[in-house]
Amino acid sequence: MIYHHFARLCLAIGILSTASLKAADGFHWDEPHPGEYRLRLGDAPVIACMTAYDDSTPEKREETYKVYTHVFGPKSGEVITKGPGGKYPHHRGIYLGWNKTIVGDQSYDFWHCPPKTGVHQRLNGVPEMHGDADQASVTLSINWNDGEGKPVVKESRTLTVRKSGNEAPGWTIDVQSKLSSQRGEIRLEGDRQHAGLQYRAVQEVAEKDSARYVRPAGFPQEPEAHEVDDSGNPPRHIDLDWLTMTYDANGKQYTVEYFADPSLPRPALYSERPYGRFGSFFKTVLKADEPLVLRYRLNVSEAAPDTQENIQKRYDAFVAGLK
Repeated sequence: MIYHHFARLCLAIGILSTASLKAADGFHWDEPHPGEYRLRLGDAPVIACMTAYDDSTPEKREETYKVYTHVFGPKSGEVITKGPGGKYPHHRGIYLGWNKTIVGDQSYDFWHCPPKTGVHQRLNGVPEMHGDADQASVTLSINWNDGEGKPVVKESRTLTVRKSGNEAPGWTIDVQSKLSSQRGEIRLEGDRQHAGLQYRAVQEVAEKDSARYVRPAGFPQEPEAHEVDDSGNPPRHIDLDWLTMTYDANGKQYTVEYFADPSLPRPALYSERPYGRFGSFFKTVLKADEPLVLRYRLNVSEAAPDTQENIQKRYDAFVAGLK
């Protein structure tokens, strides 16, 4: 299709223009498999945007019904996020969706993308792809399609990546998503376990329920997952602004700091699970002519968690940079 040819042209141009950067350990993109756009720093993998869509068989559809991003260990080079299969097959890397995307009396589930409904997220182009010595970025145009392949929501998702400025080796991944309604007024609803921008650790973590958490001052301080539902008025465990998860995979410790733009709709309901999924969710109304812009930052390191004070300082710097 046209957009795949365009994406590959962008890659070809990028590969030629960043050949010298590769030798100097710069950021650059390649496509090791159709529909996988992999970012490297020198030869080391950093992230991989998984964008393939194939509905030729039920099995292929199951593997490709949503767009998500894998993350690689900053030192190990190993994949540290989950793909298809395992516990909760719809949890994949860094991913975004709402299980209740409501248009009138019709609700679309872009979280589970159940096969009986046919809804799915599908790449519609790669309008921007860049890499240099300091950072890299990619913009993915994604259609949130109904069962007939017609868009309900159009998303422009930009990921910007650079090396973290912390002592521990790591990546800073900024995610900006612009959601535009294609069906008039749309209600984004659901619950904290099945909506929003979330991160899922590699399947090994679920086999041991070994994820642990660090939260801001004033919130529960036990390292075990703080598991709550959405009951209460206001509901519990809301508006943390940042949340940190740490987990072991293949004998190595990884830590992910999750920062959310405080100007996003409130309350922001936070979710954390011992099997390694965490993130936040909110309800809002997406209006026809008013796109919603979401902004998040994930700091990924191959190390133990930092102190609350240092994480808070990084979060404050993130917020200051949004203005």
